[in-house]
Amino acid sequence: MNDTTTHPQDPFDPNQKGGDIVIFDLEFTAWEGSLERGWSEPWEAREIIQIGAVRVKDDAKLTEVGRLVMLVTPVKNPQLSDYIITLTGIDQDAIDTEGFDFEEALDVFMDFCEGARAILSYSGDPDVLVENCKLHGVKPPKWTRFAEISGVLGRRVGPEFATSHSNQLPKLVGLEPDGKAHDAMDDSLAILSTLRVLRSRGVL
Repeated sequence: MNDTTTHPQDPFDPNQKGGDIVIFDLEFTAWEGSLERGWSEPWEAREIIQIGAVRVKDDAKLTEVGRLVMLVTPVKNPQLSDYIITLTGIDQDAIDTEGFDFEEALDVFMDFCEGARAILSYSGDPDVLVENCKLHGVKPPKWTRFAEISGVLGRRVGPEFATSHSNQLPKLVGLEPDGKAHDAMDDSLAILSTLRVLRSRGVL
């Protein structure tokens, strides 16, 4: 996360345990080659098109207490690329008919996170939230509860946990990935299933 934000160094520190945790994932606009060039073309932006989140108790089983999934309408590039449609399975009609404005989507997401001790993601999604707040001129949320956990898992479990992908994390703990890759809800659940195994092993 960039230097405009702060976040807990280790949300699994025993001194911080308790309450609820939200695990979230984002899907955002992309084109063939976007990742390799870092979305560097002047017309490119990582506009959020889907938010998926699952809320759990910070207990021994990470007991689920709620889910949230929504589509978000991009404005800089309102027409989805064939590339992102194929990657995510989200089509233009779904965005046009079901998509929230970003500001409204952010409000709904933060309401879902209300009272949670920590808001966790894997592989840089908080930075995408920062970019979208700037792009849409929206006041960003307070970042103190947000944590990007790839580095934390890398330190606590092993370096391979720092360089994976959300939907591939279950393989690292002996599980078969369930659900569709690049679906924000399924990727959130993949992170959760991995954390549950690690907690059962006493790692978290």
